[in-house]
Amino acid sequence: MLPRAIFRLTRLPAQLAICTAVAALVELAIYYGRWSGADLTALDRSTFITALGTVATLVALFCSLSIAWILFVSQQSKGERLAAYDLMKSRLLEAQRWLLSLPETEDRETCLSLAYELDKLDLSDLPQTDRGPEYAAYCEALDAGLDSNNTERRIFYLISSTHFGYIESLLNRIGLVSIQQLIARLFIDTLAKGVALVGLSVLVLTASLLWYDESLKPTFVIASTFIAVGSTLLLVEVLVDLRRYYDDEIDFIESSDTDA
Repeated sequence: MLPRAIFRLTRLPAQLAICTAVAALVELAIYYGRWSGADLTALDRSTFITALGTVATLVALFCSLSIAWILFVSQQSKGERLAAYDLMKSRLLEAQRWLLSLPETEDRETCLSLAYELDKLDLSDLPQTDRGPEYAAYCEALDAGLDSNNTERRIFYLISSTHFGYIESLLNRIGLVSIQQLIARLFIDTLAKGVALVGLSVLVLTASLLWYDESLKPTFVIASTFIAVGSTLLLVEVLVDLRRYYDDEIDFIESSDTDA
C-alpha cells in the first residue's frame, strides 16, 4: 500500500497549493536574483518554447495513453457486468424450472415468489441494497426449513439455498463491478487535469510567440514552472491510480508491506 501522504497529493486543492507555492518561490528567486543566483539573461524565446513544448508534449502523450486506459477499464467492467447478469439469468431459469417441477407447496411458492421478483430485475436496476420482502420471507423460511425435523423439507431448502446462494453471489459480483465503474471516474478526473495542463501550455506558448520580451520573461518562467510542477504531480497521481487499480485486482492473496 502507498503512504497516505501520497494519496493527498492526488487531490486538486493540494496540487494547486503546491504548484502555487513553487511558482511563488521561483518568483522570489528571480526577484532576488543577486542572492539566489537565478539569471534569465541567457533564456531566449526559442529555448523557452522548446522547454515548455517538451513538457506539453509529454502531458499530451499521457492524455492519449489515459484515454486508451479508460476505455479498456470501462469496457472490461461493462463486459464483466453483462456476463454476470447473463449468468444470473441462466441460473435463475434453472431454479425456476426446478421449482416448477415440484409439487405445489407453501415452501415452493415462497421460493417461486423470490425467483419471479429477481427475474423482474433489469441490468439497469442493479445493484440494489434492498432485496425486498420476498427475500426476507425466503430467509425466514430457509432458517425454519433447515432447522426442521422434516427430512424432505430440509433437503428442499438445502437445494434451494444452493440455487439462490449462487444467484446472490452473482448479484454481489454485479455490485462490485458497479463500484469499479464508479472508481473509473478517478481516471477521468486525472485525464481532465492533463487536458487542462495541455490547454494552459498552449496558451502560454501562444502568448510567448506574441509578447516574449525582457519585461515579461519572468512571468513566462513562473507560468511554465506552475505547469511543470503540475505535470509532475499528475504523474504521481497516475501512479497512485494504477496502484489502486492493481491492489483492487489482487483479491486472491493477502497484500502486506511486510511480505517477504
